[in-house]
Amino acid sequence: MKDDGLKITAHKSRLTIAVVLLASILCCSLMIYTLFHSGKQAKAYLAGYDDSNIMTDFVMSNTTTMSERNIWDFLHSKNPCNDRNLAKAVKGYHYNIRDGHFVCMADEMFSGQTTSHIIWQAAQDYHINPQVLLVVLEKEQRLVSDTFPSNLEYNHATGFNCPDDGKGCRPEHAGFINQVRSAAAFFREVLDGGWSNYPAYETSNILYHPNRSCGSKRVYVANRATSALYRYTPYVPNQAALRANWGYGDACSAYGNRNFYNMFTNWFSSTRQYDTKGAIRERYNQIAQQLGQPINAEYCPEKDTCWQDFRYGVIIWHEGTGAWESKGGIRERWARMGYQGGAMGYPTGPEVWDGRGWWQNYEHGAIVGTAKLGFWESKGGIRERWARMGYQGGAMGYPTGPEVWDGRGWWQNYEHGAIVGTAKLGFWESKGGIRERWARMGYQGGQAGYPTSSEYYDGNQTWHQEYEHGVITFSNYTGSHFTKK
Repeated sequence: MKDDGLKITAHKSRLTIAVVLLASILCCSLMIYTLFHSGKQAKAYLAGYDDSNIMTDFVMSNTTTMSERNIWDFLHSKNPCNDRNLAKAVKGYHYNIRDGHFVCMADEMFSGQTTSHIIWQAAQDYHINPQVLLVVLEKEQRLVSDTFPSNLEYNHATGFNCPDDGKGCRPEHAGFINQVRSAAAFFREVLDGGWSNYPAYETSNILYHPNRSCGSKRVYVANRATSALYRYTPYVPNQAALRANWGYGDACSAYGNRNFYNMFTNWFSSTRQYDTKGAIRERYNQIAQQLGQPINAEYCPEKDTCWQDFRYGVIIWHEGTGAWESKGGIRERWARMGYQGGAMGYPTGPEVWDGRGWWQNYEHGAIVGTAKLGFWESKGGIRERWARMGYQGGAMGYPTGPEVWDGRGWWQNYEHGAIVGTAKLGFWESKGGIRERWARMGYQGGQAGYPTSSEYYDGNQTWHQEYEHGVITFSNYTGSHFTKK
């Protein structure tokens, strides 16, 4: 397991002048490889590198990314090996020449099995993403792109249990098949909760370099996949390594995990994808386009509550209410009210578009609104009155502000007035000409006090509303006036 992806040419060294020259050629080719990958695309990928979350558990465990044929096609697309390599294959140094043609890894066979089959089978047996194994093969020995791989490189294919002491791999792990399967088994062990020197969900000091004088960095390891990568290559890249993108940093730079991230994102896709499961998955499958991709794993702080974050919102599941989305302006209001621990409780249904705005029911009411008017809670006695008046489609329209406690009762403004009241007096609408008169009198703090009835029409183009201390009457002909009890 290499800490430095740029040391791979060392495996080609031999004890002869010819091999020294060969190693020089390989070193130069690797420098070209490094320079080739130092462009804008690589920088963009590396910009998303995160020491805490190099790869998610879902990505490392996703066996559906490539079929055996996909792997075969990928290997050939990355390395169209040709007979020009014959000139580089010095006779006697364990290069594979078959029927007068040089054989690269894409067409190599071990124990009667193709490399693509070996990789695919290991991925399936140990439930590891085959893309991860391809990247490890490249990171450790450059076998995917190497146009003249040697038997020694195949013997050290994934660097598993192959220390950089020149003594070779441990016999039980040597050879291409053993190397690939051992690496897959290793990752699976950590993913299943096995030992790691840098455990998941904990903060550890991780060295920058085998030279301990280079120091270390405190890193919170966010998942088991990242823990497995640090156990495999136990160093974190320093800033010099990150600034170098694909190139060299400084004397304290280690490149293994940096190169793993670069290679994976350059070849495939994001290293941070997440799975969904259970009730959250069922709801997500119904509204995936609205929420976008998951951005972290499902989290269950209590046995009856789980949630998962997505690009454009959250799905929260509660044993008593089910799994429902929370997003946009409704979510922002719910957040300000304390999420499920606040006055609204858990969502009990989906977000619903009514043709103009959105609403969503909660245990203790609803949140409703439009982009222009904002999103506001609707609950308790005020909500009951609003419901009897037809919700946002009725005489009051949408709420335009929060419920407000005035020390004795509650009130809430709407497009066409307000609903106001107390538990004892009830909750009543306040609108139109009667409300204008009541406002001039100081609302509930004035001479009239709180309303004690709804507005009612007497059939003579006149409306009345009773208050604690009298009646306000409004007519289109005579205006409004207050009659004290």
